[in-house]
Amino acid sequence: MVIGLGANYPKTPHSVVAQQLHLQLTGGLVDGPVYRSIFEHLRGIRLLEADEYAPFNTGFIVYHDDVGDYSTNEPIMDGTANLAYVLAGLAVASSPHRSGG
Repeated sequence: MVIGLGANYPKTPHSVVAQQLHLQLTGGLVDGPVYRSIFEHLRGIRLLEADEYAPFNTGFIVYHDDVGDYSTNEPIMDGTANLAYVLAGLAVASSPHRSGG
């Protein structure tokens, strides 16, 4: 999921800087769902708001759009960089001004 893309995107990604400065991040790719068995054994996770995805977190995977969940809702540098690369490649490939090199 990409922060700021579409109608249903992560609104409260795990970013202490954004939280403290009251900023809305945009453009970052977040980790996404993880196995419940992994999530339940992580240290330092504390959801700060009610779990809006609770109806969907009933099986073996979980996701939380909560600044307190670093395992599923943290913007990831490697994924965001890969996404930027792929989107740039698609933009160049579909450009009408593309040179035939």
